[in-house]
Amino acid sequence: MRLFAGRGLGAGNFFWYAWKVADDRDRPLIFHPDVDSPSWATEPLEGLSLNDIRVAVIRYANWYREQGVAAGTHVGVLTRNGLFGLLHHIALTSLGAAAVHCNPRMEPATAAEYFLRTEAELVVGDDALLNACAGQWEAGAVDNAPRLQDIQVLDATATGPARPLAGFPHRHSPDDLVMISHSSGTTGRPKAPVFHHGSFFTGKRERLWTFPSLRTDRLLTALPHSHSAGISYLSMAILLGIPTLMLDGANGERAVQAINSFRPTTILGFPLTLAEIDPGEILPEAAQSIHTWNGMGDASHERHIRPLIALGSRGRGAKRVPGSVYLDGLGSSEMGMVLFKQAFTPTTSRYGRLIGAPARVVRRAAVLDEAGREVPAGQAGRLGVRTPSVTPGYWDDPGLNEESLVDGYFLTGDIVRRDAEGRWYHLDRTPDVIRTAGGDVHSLPLEEVVLLTTGALDTAVVAVEDPQAPEFTVPVAVVHYADSTERVPGDLLRACNAALDDAGLARLHALVIATGRDELPVGVTGKVLKRRLREEHRRLLHEPAGDSVAIVQRPAHSG
Repeated sequence: MRLFAGRGLGAGNFFWYAWKVADDRDRPLIFHPDVDSPSWATEPLEGLSLNDIRVAVIRYANWYREQGVAAGTHVGVLTRNGLFGLLHHIALTSLGAAAVHCNPRMEPATAAEYFLRTEAELVVGDDALLNACAGQWEAGAVDNAPRLQDIQVLDATATGPARPLAGFPHRHSPDDLVMISHSSGTTGRPKAPVFHHGSFFTGKRERLWTFPSLRTDRLLTALPHSHSAGISYLSMAILLGIPTLMLDGANGERAVQAINSFRPTTILGFPLTLAEIDPGEILPEAAQSIHTWNGMGDASHERHIRPLIALGSRGRGAKRVPGSVYLDGLGSSEMGMVLFKQAFTPTTSRYGRLIGAPARVVRRAAVLDEAGREVPAGQAGRLGVRTPSVTPGYWDDPGLNEESLVDGYFLTGDIVRRDAEGRWYHLDRTPDVIRTAGGDVHSLPLEEVVLLTTGALDTAVVAVEDPQAPEFTVPVAVVHYADSTERVPGDLLRACNAALDDAGLARLHALVIATGRDELPVGVTGKVLKRRLREEHRRLLHEPAGDSVAIVQRPAHSG
């Protein structure tokens, strides 16, 4: 209640509010294992307390001020060490500076360009990553490149007394810029949405009431810690005093090791990371602790949700029932928090890309046609939302935000429908709609059926050129399995099309079995790069089928 009522509390000073109200500042709170150590999952974990974090933050802030960093300065952060990223984020925002976060998996050329257009004056990070950026700037003869600082060297040299600075921490106004954190970049160059002290905290303030925060709760975050979602949930964990393990370079195997070691009650991750988790590898004594899975970004598939919610238990006290909850959240970098939430349990029977209802932070949501008019229930259209959490704009292109506004609604880039009972369904991203001669086909409902039918780990349904009508496209599926079992693509294609017929959905015109993850590529946040698949397979139906491809021969129509 003290946090919720703190009207000055925001994204720029969350740590100092947490430190002020805490009555256990020396309790270990943030855990960060060295995942490069062969025995990291079996070593005793040591955590940082609020007091430990305070000391580190003040030391870093002193160093930054010596470098001329002040309110309004943009400082890039590029590191694989999530804990360093968090501590430097707090230090920078405590000075009134803006942290410009970049995913360490970003291509060097993209990262180098991103720091230039976001006007970072200084970039701290891992030496190898910084050198890669420097190489790009040198090759391009850039004369205004940011200064660089090895974050490990900085940590070793910023060892002076942790004396508070004058005017520290910075007193933020609601419109103060605290962070720039790029979008996923699945449709092209990553955008640079900005996040302000007030609006970026709007969704988190409301979630302080509902996020699991009993004394027995423990959190595992497998989110990229450079992402706005990673920073969001870490700030909530610190505010609520939830012991939290930060997992760097998260994948399914590492997530399982962390679950077995840390015994979290809640696991956070983007859909692909959670999909890679093998429930059979989770120890029974670790599984029984789990009550909540929290997926976000893109909505998750039934094929990935059901095995996870079979683990653990849910309820309060002695009134517990078998099986956990999967909180599926649809959102985007620009929104600051998830926009739609749907809870799935072992008793849930309705899936089919159900995303539930708008979150409380959404003041109004609508399904809009191309002219910005609301469409009747049951029809597909563009998702528009009105929410105070939306980004005020993009640093490098302020006008882009205005282009995304229609009659006060922010267009998220999603295609959705709302049924007569008020349930919402996610159908597609706008660039991924398949324009066939028989009308628009939405890829996500098809992917739902393909995953359930094939049992694949991941899939993407994308548009390729229709040989019978080159101005149109038709759907094909690329599927990826985690194992090396040989499968017959023709058998999978026939089974998928039979299931699609039963569901009343458009048929596939081909199916491709990916021979490796690189044939179903994902971006830095784990989203499939459909743009690249469309380019690669554009003329798939014009060419002879290979051993891993099955093609429906000369379909009678293209719908």
